[in-house]
Amino acid sequence: MGFHINVYNMPRIETYDNAKEIFNSKTAVRGENQSVRRLGDRYEKEKWLRQEIQEGVEVYIAGYYNTDLVRFYPTHKEITLGSYPSQSTEYFVWYISGHRLEDFQHKEYVPSPFTKSPLVKNHQIECSIWIGHYQYYMNAHDWYAISYDNKALYPEQFEKPVRYCFDAKQMRELRLPYKKLLKYADTMLKLTNGEGVHTDAELNEQTNSYSMRGSEGVLQLCADEDKTHLAYYYMLRQCQHSEWQGWNANTHNQYKYRCNIGIFKRYLDKQIKLENPQVLVEVQPATKV
Repeated sequence: MGFHINVYNMPRIETYDNAKEIFNSKTAVRGENQSVRRLGDRYEKEKWLRQEIQEGVEVYIAGYYNTDLVRFYPTHKEITLGSYPSQSTEYFVWYISGHRLEDFQHKEYVPSPFTKSPLVKNHQIECSIWIGHYQYYMNAHDWYAISYDNKALYPEQFEKPVRYCFDAKQMRELRLPYKKLLKYADTMLKLTNGEGVHTDAELNEQTNSYSMRGSEGVLQLCADEDKTHLAYYYMLRQCQHSEWQGWNANTHNQYKYRCNIGIFKRYLDKQIKLENPQVLVEVQPATKV
């Protein structure tokens, strides 16, 4: 995600009167919409403040490029990420509104491989915002109302993050069909001192029909006790890593593939979880609101 926005010459807008004062202090650029003022230098047309009449009331809207981000009403202000949650957008909202925005740490609430999955309730959360002494959570498209005395006017509008974990009992039961493979892998890795495998064209061809079906095919292969070595080869190829062994004048860089039973098990668990999302369960609502 790119990040580039200059704010050194931008004013902070604390109140409705402040927004009105800033708007009136700046001159419209010739040939452009006379209801728009640039917030930075006159050549910086991407940062602007617009005046609108809504139900007979003057409203001031600060925006970045083509997106409205902060509205200043006589009674309150509203903020949004404008369906474009970039770092530049978040920083613009933070700078103009005076409310600190922080990226939402999905991995602290939802374990892999479901960290940002649409299956979890947190997937819409983009960032958190501090309003007074309270932390709230925003999605990318809604508008949120904040009073000028630093209170959330409608706290129920904000997202409520939820913590998740995996059901250990279900995972133990789901691992049972792969006991032979895991025992085989543990024995082989001990015998080879954790050495991985190199590409074998014939074995690759045999695994293709399974790998093309994603986690379902992989688990079918791993559960087939007549194909234990083939499953071991495929799994090792997916989870092994290379280690540089030095430089040789004849063969140049030397690499060796390595793996251990812990990595092997974690990769197998990942396939099980992807194929059985019911093992992901809610722990508790995790909001400070």
